[in-house]
Amino acid sequence: MNPIIITISREYGSGGREIAQRLSELLEIPVFDRKLIDLTADKCGYSTKFIQENEERMTNSFLFNIAVTGNYSPFYHSGDTGAIPQDYVFLTQSRIINTLAEQHSSAIFVGRCADYILRDQPNLFSVFITADLDSRVKRAVEEYQVPAEKAVAIVTRKDKARRRHYNYYTGMDWGICSNYHMVLNTGKLGIASATGILADVLSDRR
Repeated sequence: MNPIIITISREYGSGGREIAQRLSELLEIPVFDRKLIDLTADKCGYSTKFIQENEERMTNSFLFNIAVTGNYSPFYHSGDTGAIPQDYVFLTQSRIINTLAEQHSSAIFVGRCADYILRDQPNLFSVFITADLDSRVKRAVEEYQVPAEKAVAIVTRKDKARRRHYNYYTGMDWGICSNYHMVLNTGKLGIASATGILADVLSDRR
């Protein structure tokens, strides 16, 4: 089998995490999702709760770096420990993702700008999972135990945070079809069918 690195970006409530888990079982390759939180927390010295709260947040540190250092890179810091927390988390997590991709000939990475971080991998296959708002709200309530009366606001807020985080750190537009090898709509296809389609495509590539 040829090695393949799969990245799955997803709208909140679209089922991207479940697809990643199912795909991992079908293709018998590891999936890195929440484990990245533990690895990043251990490396940064922060609690897992802090990582969860800050890994998809954007700060104004990029503008701060320009004003103070004249450097236009959001990754510029006078030593990692001097980084603003969200930047430090992102930079550390990026290094972990790159290391894991080097250690595993094939693997699945969920979210966390992995499609951008691993963009130079010759065997990369990037996927974006989407769904209509009603489907995502329904899933958020039934699967994630989100309060029904707050579900629309939470789903919308989560997507906005992901979009700002992704756009800020990559300079690309989150969710734009042309940025990915494949886009799947679970609102139309369902989780099982979307997973099957993706598995078939990836099996052919391997």
